[in-house]
Amino acid sequence: MPLANETDLTTALDTLQTLARGKRTVFGTPIPWVAEPVFASGFQVAPDYGPTNQVILATYRVPRGYTALLCGLVVGYAGGGGPALPGQVLFTVDVTNPFGPVSFQSGYVEKDYNAVPFALGSLSPGEPWPVEFRHDQGETIRIKGQTVSAVATGDGNFLFGALIGWQWPTMGWEG
Repeated sequence: MPLANETDLTTALDTLQTLARGKRTVFGTPIPWVAEPVFASGFQVAPDYGPTNQVILATYRVPRGYTALLCGLVVGYAGGGGPALPGQVLFTVDVTNPFGPVSFQSGYVEKDYNAVPFALGSLSPGEPWPVEFRHDQGETIRIKGQTVSAVATGDGNFLFGALIGWQWPTMGWEG
């Protein structure tokens, strides 16, 4: 049904603006009203110690023609020996780097998220760790983990990770 007058149009625009304002990250960054939620999670059996034992816990690839803003992160360890102490497990969030150390040819690590020595965030109870990782089409974001020392490994012991955020069609004005 067409709008009857200028007041109706103003009311409709105000309503849309209120809805658009409703989606914001914890840091206040607005999320476009056309955004869809993103959730990528996974786990791996905790590998034995060693420099080459890194495992991929979660992967998200930004679809073609989309922009993504990841605003929540969860990384942790669950095992028979109780929670890991700081430094016993290391977590890394990197971009477009399949495996191993990051090089200039292969990708980069999210700032401040290389070899994080402790768990971050929670899905239950609690909330994900707040982050703001903005990515463009084709970029692949991975959470990786590795055991370092004095933590139970093998069957019944797990490293886990999750990425939470939004994606939307790229419209040219994102900046």
